[in-house]
Amino acid sequence: MVKRRQNLYEVLNFLGSGQRISAMETNVPPPTSNASLKEMKFFTSPRRRLAQRAALAAPLLLLGIGCASPGDPHPPSLKLPEIVKDLSATRVGDQVRLQWTTPSKTTDGLLIKGPITAEICRTTASAAAAATRKTVCTPVTRVAVQPGPSQAADSLPPALTQDPPQLLLYSIQLLNAHQHTAGPSPAVFAASGAAPPPVEQLHASNIPTGAMLEWKPQPATNSYVELDRLIEGAPATQPKSSANKPTTRLKTQKPQSAASSTPGPAATKLFKSPPPPTEVKLRTPQQVSDPGGTLDRSAQSGVQTGAAYQYTAQRVRSLTLDNHALEIRSLQSPAVALQLRDTFPPQVPTGLAAVPGPSSIDLSWEPVPDADLAGYILYRQPVSSAGSPTGPATRLNSVPTTAPSYRDETAVPGQLYAYRVSAIDNTGNESGPSIAIQDIRREH
Repeated sequence: MVKRRQNLYEVLNFLGSGQRISAMETNVPPPTSNASLKEMKFFTSPRRRLAQRAALAAPLLLLGIGCASPGDPHPPSLKLPEIVKDLSATRVGDQVRLQWTTPSKTTDGLLIKGPITAEICRTTASAAAAATRKTVCTPVTRVAVQPGPSQAADSLPPALTQDPPQLLLYSIQLLNAHQHTAGPSPAVFAASGAAPPPVEQLHASNIPTGAMLEWKPQPATNSYVELDRLIEGAPATQPKSSANKPTTRLKTQKPQSAASSTPGPAATKLFKSPPPPTEVKLRTPQQVSDPGGTLDRSAQSGVQTGAAYQYTAQRVRSLTLDNHALEIRSLQSPAVALQLRDTFPPQVPTGLAAVPGPSSIDLSWEPVPDADLAGYILYRQPVSSAGSPTGPATRLNSVPTTAPSYRDETAVPGQLYAYRVSAIDNTGNESGPSIAIQDIRREH
């Protein structure tokens, strides 16, 4: 490349020297007459041929050099990781737990190579500092990280785990292998102060209206309890009838023909109800006294499918510092498991009445309002005229009757009987018997 440029410069200097090529240098004798001019022959000197070739080659050389010459030089990459943009802080117990996404590229858009160190900065902010967001990074810990989801925890000193609460500002800066950084992330906020006591002795029990959650109450906590419910796995039992299957809804659509706008016949499609969420958060009202328990009514939907739940609990203290709504959470309680089962029978039927006739005894009662009701079972027992049993009670219907009525056509005329009715659900849970009534079939 250097030699090419040198040759070009020599040619350009020669062309630009302003030298003339005389007639002597062309070896052309001066003309004598027009006749002799026709017979004259021209001869070009070597020096002039060189000048002509140089003039023709100059544009090509310039084009070649322009294509091969590099542009402006780029400064070397500093290999600084990009600034973290999604830092979050959560106060749990005596720690502040931080989460963020470590970038995979440098500020130059190159993939990060080599180790990355996250430096956590904490500052106790005054009201003025919080308003201006101008804080000095005070490193409290360093952790080695890799691109992707990252986390760290700052254990607060005893002075910051006591009241009165103060506003804490956190930022994070990423250092490359040479301990250089592009700068700290935008600040996020947390609260110092006393954390509420953890929830102790948490236990869960299955009741007809859902799941009852109880724990050891704490006086004067000025906080609320947040419960986290997770589904442990697939339902333990399969539904026994169509009444236990997930509800469906009907949606009727009238599609139009591609060739005509006339509506076609109605098309009915079945849409299954969405599955229950895998995680549900519950909370008690924030109050001075701890209630020591709460009812998860939404768990009742998992009874028919035999869902298995896992519960954990935290106390949460809400506060506002310099117009920032913050939380201080207790440590999470140990998890407790609850296997939901339908072990609760329907209500006992009431209002049993009998109407005797010559060929049967007709029985009726008030219907039981149970969504899982399978039907009713009738029992009959012979008794004496004094009302004392004279034999065992027998079941009249092998299959539960779905209507709140029954006709007993097998009663012996003249025999006094005591009748009772019970309700049974789809799982097989049977209620207790109703109050007995006595009646006798008339004789012909």
